[in-house]
Amino acid sequence: MTWLHLGLRLRILHNNQAPVRKLIWRMSKTRLSVAALLGIGIALGFCHLSAFSQSSAPAQPPAPLKEIHVDRRCKILPDESDALSDLTEADLRNHHAICRLESVHTSHHVEEALRGGVMLRNMVTVAEQEYLLQNVTSEPVTFVVEHVLPDDWKVDSDPQPVKIVDNKAFFRVNAEPGQIVRMHVGEHHADPIADTD
Repeated sequence: MTWLHLGLRLRILHNNQAPVRKLIWRMSKTRLSVAALLGIGIALGFCHLSAFSQSSAPAQPPAPLKEIHVDRRCKILPDESDALSDLTEADLRNHHAICRLESVHTSHHVEEALRGGVMLRNMVTVAEQEYLLQNVTSEPVTFVVEHVLPDDWKVDSDPQPVKIVDNKAFFRVNAEPGQIVRMHVGEHHADPIADTD
């Protein structure tokens, strides 16, 4: 049976809405040579492998985004901010359009822990603030919040900073042009409470 006959037989089976099992049975009755089937299989296999090897080639990493750095009071740090080169000094003084603080809270509570049979009590102070950061540029940027921690305070945030250098915690968040993003930063400090017994 030739390829033409096989194609006609498949078309006839399809036009007659024959079940798939008849189609498979008919195809198994054809006299295709083993070499022809092997050649088709190899050709399909090579096509598939070449497509796979092209898609698995390492992609070039995207260029790093320009950055806007702000401190814990939302002041823009122009020396570290390469994304704001098009802005004037007046624009930079109006930093509230780019960064402002919201939800600034301080709370206190007592923590107790039993260690070595001794009850330890600490007065814990928690300070939290939320940065509202707006990308005023025409390109995506990364905001870097450089949050200086007071002495003996620890970061208590989710997400955690990407790094802490000395007493400065660095938080990063990406923003598309015109997008406003929020960044929560928390910190805590514990003072031991003297036992009054």
